[in-house]
Amino acid sequence: MRNGRSGQACNPAPGSRRSRDVRTALIRLTAAAACLAGVATACSGPGPADGTLTGHLYGVGGPAPGLPRPWPGTVTLTGPGIHRDVPVGPGGTYSVPVPAGRYTVTGHSPLYGSGTYVCQAAEIATVTSGHTTTADVLCQMN
Repeated sequence: MRNGRSGQACNPAPGSRRSRDVRTALIRLTAAAACLAGVATACSGPGPADGTLTGHLYGVGGPAPGLPRPWPGTVTLTGPGIHRDVPVGPGGTYSVPVPAGRYTVTGHSPLYGSGTYVCQAAEIATVTSGHTTTADVLCQMN
């Protein structure tokens, strides 16, 4: 196919500058897509250096018998380069893949101080690669 003004082909010959620019752009686009796919994979499932942090958001104490009751809300994980809010449904459970490390685990529930009071895990959670660590978050009622 010819360009009407100069009589040159619309498609440059292989090896021309424009062809190299297109190839370079495609390589960069492919690399970016691969990078984004890696980020999506890291966010969606455990990788080789990840473990799992799991547990419950419980209301405890209060009137007898004061047994733990699962509550909905949000659990917040703070650890090595991570500050993540994890939604917790009415069953009170959460489970999330995270990099190995030590995590402070806190939470909030609309059933506890209208969501303004902080609930806490009993201790810092240490997650190791390939393992599951449990950290229950307790909202202590008086």
